[in-house]
Amino acid sequence: MLRHQRVFLAVLGISATAAVPLAKAALSAPSDSHVTFRASGPAGLKIEGTTSDLAVAEQGGNVTITVPLSNLVTGISLRDRHMKEKYLEVPKFPAATLVIARSALKLPSGDGVEADAPATVTIHGQTKPVSVHYDAKRAGNSIAAHGSFRVNMHDFGVEVPSYLGVTVKPDVDVSATFRVSDG
Repeated sequence: MLRHQRVFLAVLGISATAAVPLAKAALSAPSDSHVTFRASGPAGLKIEGTTSDLAVAEQGGNVTITVPLSNLVTGISLRDRHMKEKYLEVPKFPAATLVIARSALKLPSGDGVEADAPATVTIHGQTKPVSVHYDAKRAGNSIAAHGSFRVNMHDFGVEVPSYLGVTVKPDVDVSATFRVSDG
């Protein structure tokens, strides 16, 4: 159950990463994107979830990344179902979004760029500020980017999963790797 929420938050992380180079680039094939969330609990418990499903749009000076939550996976179908139905309430909140001002993004030149960008994340109907740390490198006609941020489930009104007395920590690390082509 904890993984489900973290997968969702991880997806947001990918979204944030994607926005970095997207200021002046076009999104490449969805298979080039990978979002990961990592949560931890007692006794070394580690939970990881992933998705590659995201959409990117630019409007009004902002880059918006939308992640449909229905395709989040942790590798355990029962946990995925609990995450989507009980914690993230996907039928009610079907997507997570990350919005970054285009002017806050730096495109790589030469060896690349590493920076932080302010953004807002909407999860479970709640919008909060977040700082996205990213690096981006040019590789021929494309830009490879990686970004990460941390969110706290409590900030978004998401119940912290607990199963058989094991509760995960509310902080979730979200990261994403993303490739876009110049355009």
